[in-house]
Amino acid sequence: MKIAVLGAGNGGQALAAHLTLLGEKVFLYEHPKFSGKLDAIHEQKNCIQLQGELEGNANLFSVTSDIQEVMSHCEILFFVTPSFAQEEFLDLSIPFFRAGQIVIFVPGNFGSLVARKKLKEKGLNEGIGIVETDTLPYACRQSVPGRVDVWGVKKFLSISCLPSSNNKHLLPLLESILPIRINPLKNVINVAFANTNMIIHCPTMIMNTGRIESEKIGFKFYAQGMTKSVCKIMEAMDLERLRIGKRFSLSLISEYEDAISSYGCNEKYSSLFEVLTNNPVYSNHGNDSPKSMDFRYLSEDVPFLLVPVSEMGKLAGIYSPVINSTIVYAETINGIQYRKIGRTLEKMGLEGLAVNEIVKSVA
Repeated sequence: MKIAVLGAGNGGQALAAHLTLLGEKVFLYEHPKFSGKLDAIHEQKNCIQLQGELEGNANLFSVTSDIQEVMSHCEILFFVTPSFAQEEFLDLSIPFFRAGQIVIFVPGNFGSLVARKKLKEKGLNEGIGIVETDTLPYACRQSVPGRVDVWGVKKFLSISCLPSSNNKHLLPLLESILPIRINPLKNVINVAFANTNMIIHCPTMIMNTGRIESEKIGFKFYAQGMTKSVCKIMEAMDLERLRIGKRFSLSLISEYEDAISSYGCNEKYSSLFEVLTNNPVYSNHGNDSPKSMDFRYLSEDVPFLLVPVSEMGKLAGIYSPVINSTIVYAETINGIQYRKIGRTLEKMGLEGLAVNEIVKSVA
């Protein structure tokens, strides 16, 4: 079986290399507009070096920007791209989809719903497996092209198929391939709500705006940016996420519980503040703060996580002032209408459905 990893950023390179080291035949694909990312890997004879929590030199089966080559050879397709690139990668891929292929969005951020809508419009929804995860398997950063520093490997990856009735026959196959334990959730909406990047990234960016724009050398985003007051805002936002999720019958854990469990932290961290500022997976990266306010912690997490969560909260009659205020602040700072460009109910194929109908549509 051949596996494709579409997207040659930090996470894509790490996943492609890790799967290769585990014996899989992996195609690493990058969009032709960004094919320059592949030059250094080609020069290293398709080799990616992992260092840190994962060590090894992985010689990939193929490194390419030819989408037809990838789609014609591979049965498993991991889309490891920013959320804003998922649709563009899908549009390139759709002419070459064939029955029996499985597409996994890592992370999904409701991308599976967008994919289902697009594939259905093209008459391709039958026979294509659609899956999404809540996050990347790794905390990692590309130090130079072809070399990735892996700071931490998550203990599990939350995952579900669309519809979730496919979990019983697709997830055992993916479990045999994925390099970490999978945690099946009720449905893909549950998976997207479980991505707590929206909780830790967005309010920290907003509340550190002055520092981000004025400190040229940056600061430690987690250890210094996530003060006790910032963490209070995170926790208030998190309660809203949990309340909205409950209306959709989702099984969710708090951001604190997620931070503790994702990297196997022990109980010495008694609060969210202590986890984020003391656990080296989060806090030991030097001055890693964003250099501008259009960084992906807002440009991705607001339109593709907070906006759909807010829309679903409104539909469910749940008041979410902290989430909504964060969206407004982000829109005002960056001059972008995130509610317009983000994942609306219409874009996810859920417009006009009641809460119980949405739950039924993903089951």
